[in-house]
Amino acid sequence: MSLKNTIIAISIVFITALIFSEGEPEPYAQWTYEGDLGQKNWSQLDERFTICEEGLNQSPINITTAINAELVPLIFEGNAKATTFINDGHTVQVNFQSGNYLTIDNKKYGLKQIHFHTPSENLINGKPYPMEAHLVHADANNNLAVVSVFFEEDTDNSVLNKLLRNLPEEKNDQEEIKSEVLGYEILPNFKEYYRFNGSLTTPPCTEGVKWVVLKSPVKISKSQLDDFMAVMPKNARDIQELNARIILD
Repeated sequence: MSLKNTIIAISIVFITALIFSEGEPEPYAQWTYEGDLGQKNWSQLDERFTICEEGLNQSPINITTAINAELVPLIFEGNAKATTFINDGHTVQVNFQSGNYLTIDNKKYGLKQIHFHTPSENLINGKPYPMEAHLVHADANNNLAVVSVFFEEDTDNSVLNKLLRNLPEEKNDQEEIKSEVLGYEILPNFKEYYRFNGSLTTPPCTEGVKWVVLKSPVKISKSQLDDFMAVMPKNARDIQELNARIILD
C-alpha cells in the first residue's frame, strides 16, 4: 500500500471512530460519600462535577424559615406500577412504568424512580429524620422535579414491606418487584409542602431542580430501617448554603 493510501485508510478509521464515539459521553468519575472520593472532593474528581462546589443553588438544605405563599395543592395522578429495584452502590432505587404524573406550575412531570437516603438529607429546623425518599420526576424536556418524603421511626410501613421482599442486597443487583407497588402510595395523607429551587444531591450536582419537601412524615419500623441500612449505609450529602434562595410554604 502506498503512503497516500495508508494515510487515507488511517484517516477513514479515525473519522469512523470519531463518528461512532459521538453520543457516547465518558462515564462520570467514581465517587463516594466519605474518604478520598468523598463529597469534600467531588468537584475535583471530574470537570463535570465543579458545580458541586461552585453552585449557588445546591441541595440538600436546612429548612428553618419560609415565606407563606399559599402554595396550590400538588396534583398526583396515575397508578403505574414499580418494575425493578436496583442497588447502584450509592442508594437503592425503585423504577416505575410510565403513567404517574405530578402537576406543578401547570406542567406535568412523569415519575421515573424513587430512591432512598439514610439519614435524611434535608433537615427541618436542624432535625434529621432516619430516612428520606426522593421521588424523581422529569418533564418532556427532561427538567427535573423531586418530591421528598421523610420517614420517622414507628410501626411497620406496608408499602416498604412490599419493597423489602425484593431488596437488592449487593451493588449492581437488580430485582424484579413481584408485589404491586404503585407510584404514589408511599406518600403521606397530608401533602402540605415546602418548595425551593435546588440541585441533584449527588454528582454531577446539576442545578435547576424543583424541590418539593412534604411536611408530614410517614412511618418506618426499626427493623425496616435496619434492612435498608444493611444494604445502604449512610448516604446523605452535607447541608448546603441557602444563599439568596427563598423557601416557600
